Amino acid sequence: MLDMEIKNIYILQSRNVRYLKKIQKNLTMDINKCLIKKDLFQLHVKTKYYAMLYSSVSESQFVQILYTPNGFRYSEIVEIKKQRNIVDSWNSMIDIAFKKVGKVEQNSDLKKKSEKIKKIIDEYIRKPQELRNKIAHGQWIHALNSENTKENIDTTKRIENLDVVQISIWFEVHQYLCFIIRDLIQSPKKGFHNNYWSNLVELEKFLSKSKSWTLDKRIAVLDMKKPKNK
Repeated sequence: MLDMEIKNIYILQSRNVRYLKKIQKNLTMDINKCLIKKDLFQLHVKTKYYAMLYSSVSESQFVQILYTPNGFRYSEIVEIKKQRNIVDSWNSMIDIAFKKVGKVEQNSDLKKKSEKIKKIIDEYIRKPQELRNKIAHGQWIHALNSENTKENIDTTKRIENLDVVQISIWFEVHQYLCFIIRDLIQSPKKGFHNNYWSNLVELEKFLSKSKSWTLDKRIAVLDMKKPKNK
């Protein structure tokens, strides 16, 4: 695959990402209307759509980053894509990208940074992906085990507890993750080192701030914004 072909994939996938972001905005507005109307059934349905959309955006941005011009060589792209699942592919991307920065196994600072990024991937890509797979396979209320022989109680509870606030936090964290990885790929010797900590600090500030966010608080804010009847 030539550099120009890689760039063309990047351009096409960037359009996909932008379109999905429009869908995200539109679906968020629909969910807010459900919250205002206290339409619990529609809220339940659209929250599941929102969770599936998150994984769609995540995978779309993964491909966009993978084909970033002047990023990975085609042989590296093939290596990343051949992993058994999307989470392994994200981790492979990180491993290959860090090789351009230095020898992780010989540098404790790089090792900490790599482990931190992979921890974010585990929490905000792997776990949501697990729920997305259950929902996509029709397990909207009761999650089954991988053999479909009995209920997976823990996963059922995770699906039951899904709410739009939690998923909106996933979207924000994912954006920070993409900022960090793009710097790692596009400027491994300079931009990554310059921006890593500032991006991570902003991410941790956001996570700290969003810990207090709840669905009830969101409903209260939306109620305050409703036009008053004269």
